[in-house]
Amino acid sequence: MEWILVPFLGLLIWLWWDGLAAKEVADKEAKRLCRNADVLFLDDSVAIRRLKLCRHRNGRVGLYRRFGFEFTSDGEQRYSGYIDMLGEDILQTHMDAYRI
Repeated sequence: MEWILVPFLGLLIWLWWDGLAAKEVADKEAKRLCRNADVLFLDDSVAIRRLKLCRHRNGRVGLYRRFGFEFTSDGEQRYSGYIDMLGEDILQTHMDAYRI
């Protein structure tokens, strides 16, 4: 029975490790987006919003993740943004319309 736990534990460790790498890429991209838009990146972090299996263009299966983040342009109102990723590749980014 223990032999079943070893691959399961290995899968969990791989998911955790892969998730950390993707989160680091998303975090850098969110900071870059906010810096380029001249807004303040809030909470200094991104958070996973969506996770599912998806196919790459080459047919391989990978993990699709959507990381959300918040920012402010005036110090009063919070706005949202997100970064869609497949593996460690950024598919698209979005930032809500905000007051200048």
